[in-house]
Amino acid sequence: MKKTFTILALSTFSIGCVFAQRSVNLPATQYIQGNPVKTELKKEETPVVQRKCGTPSAVNESFETWIDNEIKKREQFANAKTAAVVYTIPIIFHIIHTGQAVGSGRNLSLAQINSQITRLNEDYRKLNADRTTYLTQPALSALHADCEISFCAAKVSPTGAVLTEPGVERILASSKGWTSPPYSGMSPSYLEGTVKPTSIWDPTKYFNVWVAEFNDGVLGYAQFPVAPSSTTGTIGDLSSMPNSATTDGVVLDYKFTGLSGSAGGPYNLGRTLTHEAGHWLGLYHIWGDDGSSCSGTDRVTDTPNQAGENYTCPTTAGSVKTDACTASSPGVLYQNYMDYSDDKCMVMFTTGQKARLQAVMANCVRRKTLGTSTACTAPSSIFEYSSIVDLSIFPNPTNGEINVTVDLLNNEDFTVSVTNTLGQIVKEVKQLHSNGATVKLDLIGNANGIYFVTVKTKTGSRTKRVVLQ
Repeated sequence: MKKTFTILALSTFSIGCVFAQRSVNLPATQYIQGNPVKTELKKEETPVVQRKCGTPSAVNESFETWIDNEIKKREQFANAKTAAVVYTIPIIFHIIHTGQAVGSGRNLSLAQINSQITRLNEDYRKLNADRTTYLTQPALSALHADCEISFCAAKVSPTGAVLTEPGVERILASSKGWTSPPYSGMSPSYLEGTVKPTSIWDPTKYFNVWVAEFNDGVLGYAQFPVAPSSTTGTIGDLSSMPNSATTDGVVLDYKFTGLSGSAGGPYNLGRTLTHEAGHWLGLYHIWGDDGSSCSGTDRVTDTPNQAGENYTCPTTAGSVKTDACTASSPGVLYQNYMDYSDDKCMVMFTTGQKARLQAVMANCVRRKTLGTSTACTAPSSIFEYSSIVDLSIFPNPTNGEINVTVDLLNNEDFTVSVTNTLGQIVKEVKQLHSNGATVKLDLIGNANGIYFVTVKTKTGSRTKRVVLQ
C-alpha cells in the first residue's frame, strides 16, 4: 500500500537483508536503482530456518517517479483495450558444485531445476493450484493477478552451442580457478566479486540464476533493475555502477531451490526464487521495510498496509490475519510472494504488482530485451530460406484442443511438435505433403501453463506460444 517516506530507518535484526546493484561488502548500506542494492533472505542458524530481512533500503524517488509514469501509460493503453503483452524470459541456472555426482548435494539434478522453472511459471501466470487453499477472502482473491510473465529454459549458450541440459550450466568450482573461500560455503562478497562476473551470460538475453552454498545463512538475493539514463540522469547510468551488468541476476542457496532433491522445508516449494525474481523485476517487500511501523511503502497501492513481515503460516489455512496497521478483515496479505511467509502459503501477486512488473519489463535496462531473446529456441539447422509463410494457433489460450494452421510456399511434409517450458516434447504430429493444412492437437491431460508449438519443414521452422488453462 502506498505510504509516504524518503528513507527507511535501520531495524536491529540479527539477520539481515539487502537489495543491491553491486555490493561486495555485505551486509552494508544499500541503495536502490543506481546505488548498491541487494535483497537477501537469511536464516537463523538455530534451531530453525527463517526468512529475515533488516538492512534498510532507500527508495530512489527519481526512479519511482519515472516508473509510476510508465505504469500510468500502460493503464491508459489497457483502457484503450490494447492487447496485453506476455513476456517469456530465458533462464539459465549456473550450478556451482565441487565434484558431486549430478543429483547429489550441490550438484542439483535437472529434474530439481525443472521443478523450479515450473513453479515460476505457475506463480507468475496464476496457475498455482495451491492458491485456493490460503487465498479464501474474496476481497483478496479478487486482486490475484496473472502477471503475464513466463520463463523458459535456455536451449543455447551465448556461443550458440545447444545445451545438453536446457536451462543448466554446471560449473566445477575449481575449474574456474577460484581458490577461496572454501567451496563448502561461499560468501556473498566472493560471489559478487569473483563468481558472478566470471560466469554470467549476457544479461540482455538471459535471466541468470546462480545456485551455490552460502556460509552465512543466506537463502537468496537479487539485483534490482535500473532505468534508462536518458530518463533519469545518472540513476540509470551504468558508469555509476561499474560492475552491475556483470552481476545482474539472482543467487540461491541450493537447499532452497526447486521442489525436490535437496530442497528443505519450510522453503521447499520453490517460492524463494519466485520472491527473488520479484525483486529482480522491481518489487519491494510488501511491508515496505520499515520495521514494525506503518510508514513504509512497497510503491503498490493495492497491497494492504502492514506492520512488518509475516513468518510461517496461520494454523488455519485461509484465515484472516491482522496487525496494528491493518486491524480488520480481510487483513494483511501474508499470502503475497513478497512477504516472508512459509512457501506453502505464499500464493499470489496483486494487480498492482503486475502493473509494476510489466512496466519494468517494457522499459528497464536489461529487462526489456529479454522478451525478444531467442535463447530458448535451439537452431535446427541453417537454411537459405524457409517455406513457412505463416503459422496460426486457435484458440489461444485453450482449455485443451488447438487448431494449428500452416501456410507453406509449396506442398511438402511438415511436423508439428508441442514442447513445455522445460523443452520436453508433449505432442508431435507429422503431416504428409500438404499446404495450408490445419492440424488438430489435443493437449488435455497436460498441466496448465505455457507451451511452444513448432512447425518444421526441410527448409526451416517457426514457433509460437500457446497457453493451456
